[in-house]
Amino acid sequence: MKSATNASGSGTSLYVHVPFCVVKCGYCDFNSYVVEDRTVHDLFLDALAIELRREWRFGPPVSVFIGGGTPSLLDPERLERFFDILEQAVPLRDCAEVTMEANPESLTEEKARLARARGVNRMSMGVQSFQARHLRFLDRAHSAEKAASAFAALRAAGHTNVSIDLIFGIPGETAGEWADDLERALAFGPDHLSCYNLTFEPGTRLHRDLQQGKVEPNDEEVDRAMFLHTRERLLAAGFDAYEVSNFAGRGGPSRHNDHYWLQGDYVGVGPGASSHRAGVRSTNLKAVEAWANALLAGQPASASAETLRPAQRFAEAIWLGIRRRDGLDVGAAAQRIGVDAGLATAVTEQHVRAGWIQNDGSRIRLTATGLLLADRVGGDYLEIGLSR
Repeated sequence: MKSATNASGSGTSLYVHVPFCVVKCGYCDFNSYVVEDRTVHDLFLDALAIELRREWRFGPPVSVFIGGGTPSLLDPERLERFFDILEQAVPLRDCAEVTMEANPESLTEEKARLARARGVNRMSMGVQSFQARHLRFLDRAHSAEKAASAFAALRAAGHTNVSIDLIFGIPGETAGEWADDLERALAFGPDHLSCYNLTFEPGTRLHRDLQQGKVEPNDEEVDRAMFLHTRERLLAAGFDAYEVSNFAGRGGPSRHNDHYWLQGDYVGVGPGASSHRAGVRSTNLKAVEAWANALLAGQPASASAETLRPAQRFAEAIWLGIRRRDGLDVGAAAQRIGVDAGLATAVTEQHVRAGWIQNDGSRIRLTATGLLLADRVGGDYLEIGLSR
């Protein structure tokens, strides 16, 4: 039976998607639903047990990530059952990293203690902002005070590896407000921070509002100043910028995310979850009932699957890898996938001339200027896989 205990890109990770939320945030493009009838949670758990038995056969995962949606929305009884189901398929206590996402409005000390007792050793809390007006804009269901009490509940429950998610670049946000958000987060004493620039994802209400002229994005120079301040302030606070948007403190880097960036295999279970195994990428049915009914009927839960061409895999390896501070060994990636590393030469040379990429002959990394353009640089590499 295959086993994996490191985040080097080898082995298999497990992602478990819990699709329920208190409110559907206008900026969110994740597969999540507001469900008033809590018996749907039971339907979800019934189907999850079937899917895990069917799909997980790899021994201890590299990492486990329980995401959403809002896993902490499950009530204590259902959360207990959720972990019973997981442990029937996965030896959680043998995993180096088991992360669970939580939101302040639904996290309690009871749930935090339960998660820790069942093997969760890393918590990721979605705070996003401490500013009341920005929380309202983002449709968040919590206040700054609730975020503080939820963090305190995690510490009281014994969690020693807690990450906080923040968002900057909210329309109308000032550099001073963002600096204040960082200071308030640091005052909690988190072990990891993820600081994301707000994006207007197609299909979201925020994107529709942008198209209709109801909102305007922040000035690019303001966002740039926020990004640079984030890196400078967190470096001074002892955090390691190991990826464009992620900063490791005492808790170290996220093994699970690093496994993704290193193009490791992963199994995703739950509505809308994606999997990647040996160059084959599949995505589950999104609607909870459709996904659950398929599994309960003994049918496949997958909605789509594609076998990536080698050039696509290579392009995606660079797109993901250059987000890491250590960059990517292009030759090693090409050898692993079975393509000519020269496929990337022209793009790399162009980026080196522009001052966006540093190339030491084998490994490429984003420069300080390139960090500001990470999405554009990565997009150029993705183009390699489109025509081959």
